[in-house]
Amino acid sequence: MEACPRLRYDTAAAASEENGPGLNRDDMVRGPDGTAMVSTRDKKTKRTRAKQAATRERPAERDTPAEAAREPRRGRPQPAAQPPVVKSREAAERIRALADASSSLDTRRRLRAIARHVDRGPGNVQRMTLIEHAVSACLDEAEAATAMEQWLLCEAATWGVAWMARTRRAGSSSGGLLERLVRMARAAVTTLEGRDTRPARFVLAVARLFIDIEACRCLEQPSAAALGEEILRLVSPAGAVRLSGSGQIVERVVRWTACRDVAVATGGLPWTDDVESLWSVAAAFALRLLGGQGRLLAGAGRLPTNQTAPLVEALLRKGRHGVSKAARRTARGVVAAGREQNSGLLDRDFHDPASAVAVIRTGWGRKSIRILVEYRDAVPRLEIAVDDRLILDGAWEWGVSAGGRRLEAEAAWSVSCWETDRKATFLELTAPLGGGLQFERQVVVLPADRVVLLADAVTIRPQPAGQHHGAAPADPLDYEGSITLAAALETEPAAETREVTVFDTAKRCMVLPLALPEWRVAGHGGLVPHPDGRLVLTQRGNRRLSAPLWLDLDPRRVGGPLTWRQLTVADTRQNLPPHQAVGFRVQAGLEQWLVYRALDVARNRTLLGCNVSCEFLLGRLKRSGEVARTLEIQ
Repeated sequence: MEACPRLRYDTAAAASEENGPGLNRDDMVRGPDGTAMVSTRDKKTKRTRAKQAATRERPAERDTPAEAAREPRRGRPQPAAQPPVVKSREAAERIRALADASSSLDTRRRLRAIARHVDRGPGNVQRMTLIEHAVSACLDEAEAATAMEQWLLCEAATWGVAWMARTRRAGSSSGGLLERLVRMARAAVTTLEGRDTRPARFVLAVARLFIDIEACRCLEQPSAAALGEEILRLVSPAGAVRLSGSGQIVERVVRWTACRDVAVATGGLPWTDDVESLWSVAAAFALRLLGGQGRLLAGAGRLPTNQTAPLVEALLRKGRHGVSKAARRTARGVVAAGREQNSGLLDRDFHDPASAVAVIRTGWGRKSIRILVEYRDAVPRLEIAVDDRLILDGAWEWGVSAGGRRLEAEAAWSVSCWETDRKATFLELTAPLGGGLQFERQVVVLPADRVVLLADAVTIRPQPAGQHHGAAPADPLDYEGSITLAAALETEPAAETREVTVFDTAKRCMVLPLALPEWRVAGHGGLVPHPDGRLVLTQRGNRRLSAPLWLDLDPRRVGGPLTWRQLTVADTRQNLPPHQAVGFRVQAGLEQWLVYRALDVARNRTLLGCNVSCEFLLGRLKRSGEVARTLEIQ
């Protein structure tokens, strides 16, 4: 391995690898271990020598411009890059932030102790020796730590050594500490080449804080290249991050943001303008997945704010931008609702068909509902968070059989409808099935009512224009769908009816299978909790079927008076069978809703005295009996 140049503690002397201008061997002293160090001689003498050296190197002035033109132009040496000045307070803050990001109690204690010593300043030789020993122990622990903890410890040691390098009381072992850091950084480059960017921030810190040393400066390029390649590979032009689950998405964007923060603090952006644009939209995408106070939600609750602090702080620095306003509201954890509260903010809903992902929010306040739908695979993934608690987190499974023969999707999901406004958000996905059928999946969100409707349907596949649609298959259809509850949540089915209450320390939501009779003694199928944390809905139909799940996410209504009914749909004074159109009425307390869905074609029909000619309708029933149409899809 190439030997690392000895550490120099005079910033003027760091201009070259050997003895730079104004620095000769008389100024060098040797420590007990033979390490070369700069003595603390009189500053005036060094300045005089520097002026003399500059005078010797300056070419003689020419008498006339002609003579100067005849003189061959000599290449002037470029000034060496100067490392940033790391003050004790800055180094201590950086080390404390790394301690807060650690998941190990011993690591947090060790790094916080180093931060306290650094924050007090260099002091005397004994204190500097104590800090050097603490940093050395930190590197010893890093060699045996897990991957993530290893790079945190190495970066903390880097900031400590960088601070010691700018003082005039560094001990004799500081040069050896820098050599250890360079060796670890070179080993980390191999990890970066394997598309693992976890050590990128450490490598970038070594390269920038010791940019005056060639062995360190050359480490910046592989670190910046690995970060840029990963962002270009994972982030779509719209900003979607092609990872699964909000946890992985936010963690990766926070990692990029932390690297960007170190680079900006030590000289400038670590990547190109194109990568910076992608990072900006990815950061806005990740912001939509955060809960109150800018925290990331996990199965058992919300994580500490320091896990997402780099991302939130970077977005807050965007000034009066809509992203900054949304980040400020999210970080404060305010309870806000209403259209006037969301004016001038980042769009709360996001959909990127190219990346097959959608994010739906009811607002930016602490009480908002957040939904993440990923449909890149045959089995979509669904997350629903309410307030600061994950309710659903996992696969949104489905299965359809016709006459006992299981039907599989013959192509990927496609988006047939995406509508969003302040009253409601509607997403519909479709996938072709065998036997001329089609599977449809809808996500409907009512922000003001705090209601989510997850509706699956099996219909006849549309035929190209001019071709007959064909008859519906005569075989009975069996449907089974399931949603995955987040960790630590429990379910309680009602004793006599089919609704299921989801709770932990408090009641979280109520789940209603609208297409099934309310009372268990009637009809077939059911909504059954499984020990693996899934709620499984089973249902049977003929020719076509609709299987909606009504999620009431307002805890004030959970446990109160509740009922739902299947409604009769009429067409030209003829009652329609459920394989042509379905309608439902839901009542919770004094509030009532009407749901209508056409399974064949959109026609002029009536239900509950309401005339409809659309394919889908969701509205509220007033006390007068009229329907306030919240969402209508043609």
